[in-house]
Amino acid sequence: MSIFVYLAELVHAQLEGRKPTEVPQGIVIEEIIDIAHRNHMEYLLLGALLKTDKLSEEHKGLMRGKVMQSLMRTMAQVTELKELESCFEAAGVKNQPMKGARMKFIYPAPEMREMSDIDVLIDGDCMKKATEILAEKGYGLIRSVKHHDIYKKAPFVVVEAHKAMYDKTVDEEQYKYFSNFSRAVLREGMNYTYDFSPEDFYVYMMAHMAKHFYTMGCGIRNLVDVYVYREKYGKTMNAEYVKEELKKCGILEFTKHMEKLADIWLKGEKNSPFYDDLFQYMMDSGIYGKDENGIWNKFSEEKMKDKDATPSQLKRWYYFPPLSYMAEYYPWLETHHWLLPVAWGIRAWRGIFMKKGEKKRKMVHEIEADKVKTYQTIYQNMELHFKK
Repeated sequence: MSIFVYLAELVHAQLEGRKPTEVPQGIVIEEIIDIAHRNHMEYLLLGALLKTDKLSEEHKGLMRGKVMQSLMRTMAQVTELKELESCFEAAGVKNQPMKGARMKFIYPAPEMREMSDIDVLIDGDCMKKATEILAEKGYGLIRSVKHHDIYKKAPFVVVEAHKAMYDKTVDEEQYKYFSNFSRAVLREGMNYTYDFSPEDFYVYMMAHMAKHFYTMGCGIRNLVDVYVYREKYGKTMNAEYVKEELKKCGILEFTKHMEKLADIWLKGEKNSPFYDDLFQYMMDSGIYGKDENGIWNKFSEEKMKDKDATPSQLKRWYYFPPLSYMAEYYPWLETHHWLLPVAWGIRAWRGIFMKKGEKKRKMVHEIEADKVKTYQTIYQNMELHFKK
């Protein structure tokens, strides 16, 4: 049995509340622990693995600690989320819990779906009051990042108060699509707390996944989200509406590929080399992806469309990207094209002194030709053409 198949067995065992089959010969426990950690699936994978009979005491102790830590985090997050919703309701703060703060409750149990922080969309007119509530509850502002403010309450609960549902710097059209609370409906029994319909949540879930895949890659926990959500709502959602909305967002092909991969992995449908490569790429990317992965979509789309790429072409593109790519990061190039060499110099200087630049350079210099072609094929098939 391959690691691909056994990971699926562990996921199903935990979702179904049963004991998984024993660890097959040839599969290394440390590899599963590493995959679980990088993809934020400690409770889902290691919780299931702990039910098997042939683990060493050392492995049991290590995994129990990780599972317990995950469980305690979820318990704190769920408690805090409910209290925040109650406080926002009492204060008249228009809000909408986002991403994992809703997806947790689609799983058979909240602890099966881990999340790093509690994401909540706050109406602009209510942000000041929401900030006061967070301060009263012991949260301190850590920093403001793009379209959200990050708050932390000791020892580990983090809340991201979002000013917008989507990151404008990734795709202007999707930013407009998810603007304000235009697609949300009041939760039953609430006056100020909103949710998406099952159809709109799925569109947003896939849009958020696509954003991460586009910018840095994303991990295999997203595939479990797709599987769990479709198992619960697939037969009742308006499929035609979902298809049209995904098309509006430019993520229909991406969604089809992710649904297919989820079905291959978790339903046992027939695999193919492309989906095998895609799964491996996502598993290695981890839940947040890798900064060095951010090069692939633009490289595949702008430089090597319909052509086979080589490592040397990747290097040239990395060190001297085209104007269309550079203008996204240096907007002044849109009116001052002749300053492109200057922008290259600034980018090179930043790359030398920033850690993520070091990782990108290492990837570009060490990658083999077959990997370039593999990643190129993956990103071209996703058909993600975000515009800023």
